[in-house]
Amino acid sequence: MSNKVGKISSILKEFNSQIQTMQSSLATKKLTRIPGTGVFKFPYKELDGTYRTGLDENAAYIRRIQDPVEKELEIKRILEVKERMKNAFGDIDLGPKSKFWNHKNSLSENDATHVQPVKLMDGDNVFDFKSPAQELNFAWLRVHPTIASSFEAWEKGEYPSETQFFVADEFRENEIAFSKKKAINTAVAKFTSMTPEKQRKVARAMGLPVSDNTLESEVYNLVDDLLKLSEVKNEKHAGQKPIDLFNRYADMKEQILTIKDLVEQAITHNIYRAKPGGKVYEGDAEIARDKDDLVKFLADDDNQDALLELEDKIKRKKIAAI
Repeated sequence: MSNKVGKISSILKEFNSQIQTMQSSLATKKLTRIPGTGVFKFPYKELDGTYRTGLDENAAYIRRIQDPVEKELEIKRILEVKERMKNAFGDIDLGPKSKFWNHKNSLSENDATHVQPVKLMDGDNVFDFKSPAQELNFAWLRVHPTIASSFEAWEKGEYPSETQFFVADEFRENEIAFSKKKAINTAVAKFTSMTPEKQRKVARAMGLPVSDNTLESEVYNLVDDLLKLSEVKNEKHAGQKPIDLFNRYADMKEQILTIKDLVEQAITHNIYRAKPGGKVYEGDAEIARDKDDLVKFLADDDNQDALLELEDKIKRKKIAAI
């Protein structure tokens, strides 16, 4: 494998230099604790009684990973490590419910049939993967809830401020960054290849403030900026992943995308009204249960007269607004 070691490092925090405490004194010496002391870590036991092993692709924490790229890479890594551990440990059960993970069952420090506690020291704690036992320890430590998944994650506040250690995994961070940048660049290339008309449709579908008069350069910049966000902020698609949202509309059949765009424009120009419950009205008459239902209706060949009529209404609204 390309990554021969795992590393868990202590978090060096900044302290007010005007207030002298033991922690601030240690920090000035680039230390987080008294030399020679450490923190013992044991496998984390979930509320359902299973252990967070770092070898279980179906673990609850995996399901909580929001970013699809990170989730995919995490599962891939788990399966690879799991296979190596299976080959190295043979018949020993390393499943999340196994007694192996209960260190209290260990008879001695040399008991290979049970996990041993790991003492994390100040600075870098390096795990040499040439030793299956060390790689196994790193596997469960790197997913321990008291150890930040990265220094950046701790800085962002994703872990409590009192967290003392983080996973210093440059290989994983580079792999995630590469996958995300590749997805963004692929999406931008796909967007660039579209006609200006389709670019506007996709941009509007993503909830961006784009009209027929918006400059092509402005449409491009709006979409490019959105694709680089971690999640969509606008009310229409709040919380969704920009790349997934873009691909949904970019890969949509041209006819459906056009009709969706017409429906959105009709709502913008007050031809239709979408109420909080989702129902769509024209005047006082309910015409669809929701916007998707209306799109299906207008996409039906038997209802082309209604589609043409809607296009005409939108054109007249735009002319009147000039």
